[in-house]
Amino acid sequence: MPADSGYSRSVTRTRRGGLNMGGRRVGVLAVLAIGLAVSTGAAAQAAPSTGSVDPVVVPAGDVVAPRIDCRPTDSHPRPVIVLPGGDGTTSQTADQWATVTSALRESGACTLVFQGGVVDGKRWAGNVRDSATQLAAFVTAVEDATGAATVDLVAHSAGTVVSNYYLKVLGGAPNVTHAVFLAPEGRGFDGAGFLAAYGIRNLPVTPVQVLQAMPFLPPLLGHLSPDLASALQFAPGSQAYQDVFGTGPVTQPGVSYSVLATAHDELATPAPACSFIAEPGVTNTLYEDAFPDAPAVDHSSLRSSPQTAGWILDRLAR
Repeated sequence: MPADSGYSRSVTRTRRGGLNMGGRRVGVLAVLAIGLAVSTGAAAQAAPSTGSVDPVVVPAGDVVAPRIDCRPTDSHPRPVIVLPGGDGTTSQTADQWATVTSALRESGACTLVFQGGVVDGKRWAGNVRDSATQLAAFVTAVEDATGAATVDLVAHSAGTVVSNYYLKVLGGAPNVTHAVFLAPEGRGFDGAGFLAAYGIRNLPVTPVQVLQAMPFLPPLLGHLSPDLASALQFAPGSQAYQDVFGTGPVTQPGVSYSVLATAHDELATPAPACSFIAEPGVTNTLYEDAFPDAPAVDHSSLRSSPQTAGWILDRLAR
């Protein structure tokens, strides 16, 4: 790609909004009902461990990417690619990330916000592998356009899973110096926060335990709601999750990993354990320990905190 070109931007925004709540509520109730049955032992014997439900094909989704119109400097030699989480639509990204992107740009960093797997305006709603492949193409385009040897990644929530897939599964580690993650979903994710969003708490089993005990259930739920089919890619038991977290270390040689998590995370549960990467060389930071006097944050607002922005700048400078 010529150095003065912009990265191709192609996306169709068909509607603004969040999840298909009707279908998702059906899925939640199904998980809850089966989970309760499993907890009593009744379904453990009666339900089959396998089924013939056809898997759901999750579309690749589109890409929303900026023109590559900035250049690295001696003080900031690596472009910073920001990957928002799945907690919003592409029309909300600029406002949600204004604090962090403004801090990065004011520091002199070449800052580029990348959004892949876009379906109906929702970020990372497409197939995880395809989203990671889209990221790989953008990283290559950034390096070609700027002449940089490597880039830094700053990612939140679902964006961290896509980043890890790119780094570990697609072999993208040689192209990245820093991977700075906010509230990532990782090993030990139990899905309890998903039900808590509906006021359902303190069950004897977690949603992930149910899904793992009954592998026929994820495709069934996926057919009930396309939103669930996309979300289940980020849960233990999915192929994408197994590829990243199943065997071997998550971290890759040559990449410096930093994680910022909050004890008040209601989605990446149990918090903060499921966000931290318990591997050598990783800097795991609890927001409440680092900033005890700062206003409280949760899974989403963590990425909008001025303290988070300062922490990111510090990690990238190391």
